[in-house]
Amino acid sequence: MERFDYGDDRFWKRLLLLGIILNIVVCFTSELGLDTQVKMAVDENGALPWGDLRPEVAGVSDPNDGGQRVVLPLYELSEMGIKSMALFAFLGILFCLYKWAGVRSASVMSLSPALIFSVGRGYEEVYLAIFAILSVMLFTGILSQKRTLMQVFCGGIFFMSMVYTKGFTDSQGVVLGALFLTALVLLWRKALEYNSKYTDWMHRPLRVGAVVSCSTAMAMLACGVLQVNPTLGIIVEQPVRFLTALFFSILDVVFLFCLFGMAMWPFVLPLIRALRNVEDASVAMVVGYIAGLLTAIVVYVAALWSYESNLWAAEWPGVIWTMGNNGRYATMLFLPMVFLLQLVKKKVDIPTYDAPESATKSVVLTLILLLPLSLLASLHGQTTWTDDASTAMDLEDGAHFLFVSEDTLGMHWLYTFYAPLNAEEHNITGHWRSMNSNWDSELNSSLSHVGTLVTSPDVTFTPEGWILQHSGEADLLNGKGEWRVLTRNEPQAFLSA
Repeated sequence: MERFDYGDDRFWKRLLLLGIILNIVVCFTSELGLDTQVKMAVDENGALPWGDLRPEVAGVSDPNDGGQRVVLPLYELSEMGIKSMALFAFLGILFCLYKWAGVRSASVMSLSPALIFSVGRGYEEVYLAIFAILSVMLFTGILSQKRTLMQVFCGGIFFMSMVYTKGFTDSQGVVLGALFLTALVLLWRKALEYNSKYTDWMHRPLRVGAVVSCSTAMAMLACGVLQVNPTLGIIVEQPVRFLTALFFSILDVVFLFCLFGMAMWPFVLPLIRALRNVEDASVAMVVGYIAGLLTAIVVYVAALWSYESNLWAAEWPGVIWTMGNNGRYATMLFLPMVFLLQLVKKKVDIPTYDAPESATKSVVLTLILLLPLSLLASLHGQTTWTDDASTAMDLEDGAHFLFVSEDTLGMHWLYTFYAPLNAEEHNITGHWRSMNSNWDSELNSSLSHVGTLVTSPDVTFTPEGWILQHSGEADLLNGKGEWRVLTRNEPQAFLSA
């Protein structure tokens, strides 16, 4: 550690340059993520052409039920267009952070394995980070005291854009939600003008954080009880599984992705000690904002794990290993955290990312420990075997094929065939069946019109009347094993079916 002159900004500029290079490299080494490929397949009506990700009959896709999804317009772009948008947005964040806060915080953000992971896969974490910092700045009025109403409303739009980005509401919901948040924030500010014992707590950051966190948790629980959202509904349907998931979600989101993944841990305790003695409405609002978002992420991730694992009949809690990267949503809190540290620094002498003082060694050590993960995320990236399988499939216009795999992420994997097959142009329809279903018997009944069969490396059974056309090996990160493309042995029988 002593060999590094980590007090010199030149050292941090080199780290920032390394982070930028890794984020550029990942755009060429990584394929798009599974969720991104699903969103690219959504049609103009918000439906998925090969069936919803959560079919009503477990293990059986239904092309006639495409569901209803809201996705960002950018998913209409090509693969490189989606990656370029994410990369340019991320580089813009780094530039603004460098000018606004300093080179050290920009370096930490550039080397985040979670953000490198997201940029290469075309995920929305970069946009969520932008919306998160803009909304909190506008809510607090830190930037300007003029045009309060317009500022708060714009803050509401940016906040609801996070909800829109994750597909929880449509454009109308964004406007209505922004109006509600505008009224709530203006009411909060109005209450602060009265010097009353009933509003004293609103100047206390830790109290505001606790109140907002509890309120957020209770609101999400109410949504679960009322079945407003099927994902949150699992909270009351399977409370034991949810509570187990909640424990792992706290470890994943708070400790792994926040404290370690964004090198926050050296600043948390000094910040909490300082906040005990701070009375400031703006600081309290930022603390409440961060606490509310963090609570929402933890509860949502736990509910998502519980719901999806139940849907897939997956081993519990082993499936958490597969879905652990959902903790990356916490990266949206990095910029608000930098903002909070700077606000508190003006009142109490505490370490920050760009004035770390005694925390410098801890931050550098954390970055060194994260560097192998950052390199892996950049140089290896996402891989899928379905591109090769798509090339091996000889499908005519209007053809149907069946994909058989295990339940976990089965429908997600089905849509990785969509773009390589140019399915929309060639009117190709994909079907999915769980390996635990009676898919082999369906090939001679409800799926008799299917002429091509693709099996994942988990499936070794060959149905009668089918011959191997092509096969290949999946890599280690995709579970290894042999994937296969099979065709019917009796084409005449198939054509007459």
